Amino acid sequence: MSGAQLSKDFLGVIGLALLAMIGGLAVNRFGSHPIPLVYQSPEQQLQAELAQLVAAPPFDSFPVDTISLDQFRADVDDKSVTILDARAATYFNQGHVPRAMNLSRQNFAQDYMRMRPMLETLKDKPIVVYCAGGACHDSKMVAQALTALGFSQVQIYPGGWDGWTTAGLPVAHS
Repeated sequence: MSGAQLSKDFLGVIGLALLAMIGGLAVNRFGSHPIPLVYQSPEQQLQAELAQLVAAPPFDSFPVDTISLDQFRADVDDKSVTILDARAATYFNQGHVPRAMNLSRQNFAQDYMRMRPMLETLKDKPIVVYCAGGACHDSKMVAQALTALGFSQVQIYPGGWDGWTTAGLPVAHS
């Protein structure tokens, strides 16, 4: 076998390898469950999935019940109900419903990971989520993300912070 033939065969093998690699990357990229090309720890994968849940919420695929102000007041007084504030931490720190914990839509993945040990114990317990009220959809997005994660008793108080404060109800500060 001559040197020219060996060179030609070597280039052919490299060409086939490149073609196979490009084909494999394309199939992976456009497949229904692509494999990440950069390693992510299970924690990093969960954080990415959590961020995706509230970034592109599956509206209407996880319907969540709403409650009235009277029911919300009763739930705030009921220690067995978890109250979650979906507003950004800045607003939460300025004032929130008593006993509420901040699980903001804006930082959902980080907040969820921080609160995960406690939240995982609440999968079958009542949870009420609120946000600013009015046109705010943060509570719906957080509630639907929680429902997608397997929480079974999630409700929304649509009046939110505005409805709570307008009614002159107690306020807590961080």
